[in-house]
Amino acid sequence: MMAVADRFWAKVRQGQPEACWEWQAATNAHGYGWFAVKTGHSTASHRVSAWLSNLMPSLDFEGHVLHKCDNRKCCNPAHLFLGSNKDNVADRVAKGRSGAARQTGELNGMAKLTDKEVGQIRGLYFSSRFSQSQLATQYGVRQPHISKVVNMVRRGGVS
Repeated sequence: MMAVADRFWAKVRQGQPEACWEWQAATNAHGYGWFAVKTGHSTASHRVSAWLSNLMPSLDFEGHVLHKCDNRKCCNPAHLFLGSNKDNVADRVAKGRSGAARQTGELNGMAKLTDKEVGQIRGLYFSSRFSQSQLATQYGVRQPHISKVVNMVRRGGVS
């Protein structure tokens, strides 16, 4: 049977020492390479790379393996470093991948209403001339969305 290292590196496209060495096989739901070390034990490919390259002592190491390159499929040991959860969060924030950096309100690409429309909806609803269902039809959204807007559950900072 093929050794773990041989099976692993056969699935990595290795290139120049400074380049990302991308994982070529299965990935998990978050886009990280995923490798079956043995039956019943799978883990992220960059962690296996760190272990095979002696960056971390064992696959059971509880710390994080972070990417200098920010490429989830990269397995180049030169691009990996160990850190704590705090280090991982700080790295994520520094690279602009933190949830805190997400766009909110009408700047969010998933927003269904502009800030102006939210203000109009609240004004019309509280004038008692329109029901939530009527406003939903008028603005092309569902009634529960209107309910959250008028009750300040969504877009509370908009007036």
